[in-house]
Amino acid sequence: MNRLEGKVAIVTGAAGVLGLAGVRAMAAEGARVVMMDLSPTVHQRAKELAEDGYDITPYVGDVSVENDIAGVVALAKETYGRLDVLWNNAGLVSAEWILQDTDVVRISRDYLMRTLEVNTGSVLLGSKYAIPVMAESGGGSIINTSSVQAAGGDLALVAYGTSKAAINYLTKSVATSFGHLGIRSNALAPGLIPPPAPATGSGGPHRLEDVAPTKLVLDSQMLNAVGQPTDVANAVVFLASDESKFLTGQLIYVDGGVTGHLPTLSDRRRLASA
Repeated sequence: MNRLEGKVAIVTGAAGVLGLAGVRAMAAEGARVVMMDLSPTVHQRAKELAEDGYDITPYVGDVSVENDIAGVVALAKETYGRLDVLWNNAGLVSAEWILQDTDVVRISRDYLMRTLEVNTGSVLLGSKYAIPVMAESGGGSIINTSSVQAAGGDLALVAYGTSKAAINYLTKSVATSFGHLGIRSNALAPGLIPPPAPATGSGGPHRLEDVAPTKLVLDSQMLNAVGQPTDVANAVVFLASDESKFLTGQLIYVDGGVTGHLPTLSDRRRLASA
């Protein structure tokens, strides 16, 4: 407990599954958190966390709009007087959006550019406005949400994977340029973290197998388990805390071991069990 006592954090995409888990985990360790999300539901999520005794401030904004990013950083400084942690977590991840992300022949340039604008541009803007305020506070930790999708080529998700690969470079660039100011920059690459099941009759593509084929992923994982939002949240707390004070410029896979083996793993497993 209290690993983040006295620290002020901003979390983007804070009303979503991963963001909310991370906010709760950081707040439970003593952080004061500004929750940013495009959805007004961020106010309700912040209210629920405040009722649990956490110091939370909500902010509705679009991470692809520079004024909104500048506004959330200004809010953190005005409300709490400092900024120590920024988790750039927001991204275009709805099933409706992801299911349009196929290959370079079928996606449009506009689709690619919008994906980059939100997923990658928000990391650039967040870092741009957070770094000066963090420097005033004596340093800080920037955490970016990447993905295992950037680890290699695939048959689909070309825009998403490209945007996450660019985040990996931005992470190292920020670490290199601003480490002398005490600012650390690291990225987390989650593996399969299934979304909660939607309400019956909600409409639209929402089956997990439509977005992430669970069995195929598990066949390629070292660990025989599906990841949970708390697995990512725990890694965020570590990177936000002083326990990771000598760690920067790194990409950390929170993926159950999907990316750490030869590509023949699933075939060898099948042969061994035959």
